[in-house]
Amino acid sequence: MLLAGVFGKRNIEALDMEVTFPEEIYANRSAFIKIKIINRKKFFPAFLIKVLIKDFNLSCLFPYFEREASAILKIKPEKRGFQNLKEIYIISVFPFNFFIRWKRINKTFSFIVFPEPKKCAFSFYQNKKNKGEILIDKLGWEGDILSIKDYTEGTPVKYIHWKATAKTDKLKVKELSDHTTQPIIIDFEKISILEKELKLSCITYLILEMMKKGIPVGLKIKEKIYKPNLSYKHKITLLTELALYE
Repeated sequence: MLLAGVFGKRNIEALDMEVTFPEEIYANRSAFIKIKIINRKKFFPAFLIKVLIKDFNLSCLFPYFEREASAILKIKPEKRGFQNLKEIYIISVFPFNFFIRWKRINKTFSFIVFPEPKKCAFSFYQNKKNKGEILIDKLGWEGDILSIKDYTEGTPVKYIHWKATAKTDKLKVKELSDHTTQPIIIDFEKISILEKELKLSCITYLILEMMKKGIPVGLKIKEKIYKPNLSYKHKITLLTELALYE
């Protein structure tokens, strides 16, 4: 019994954990996180280690590992905004299943959940005189620069942005808009949906769909105005703004 106690206690000592989240997590949609458990003991492997994440009722068993082990777990957050994994426990019945030993990981892993995308019926613009609930930005006609990006093979020389190239010592090109993908700015206040969460979900869906179609999207929300863009960073910025909206 004494040896069992010593080895059992030693088994869960010096264990640490890391969690990796995907770039995009949406409310009421399944997403996958990666957990990695790390053994910081120099000469003693870990046996029968169970990780329990009570925040989302997740668990995973690692029968044996020496330095580290990882697993993919599925989560499904129910609401948008900041979320935390903070009730994380390491549990083990090693070596003889007489006692259950456990310790809590003294860490908090935070991540942002975007609003659940929902398809809604919007009053799309018909022309520039009737803008409806979508504002058309004056920028972005054919030949206007939407963004600067890295050069890709086959891009014509006329699109090289020499100033950006000189500043970064890396070949940069201009990304231009055309008349088929006129930029739009979504005005949050002009979307005629009263229920706040539904409005956020509808706008989230609209942003994702427009960017998927190659249409630069901007957002006017509270006192902030984000100009239309197609970059991935811009998309995450808009979705984060919606996720944290009060």
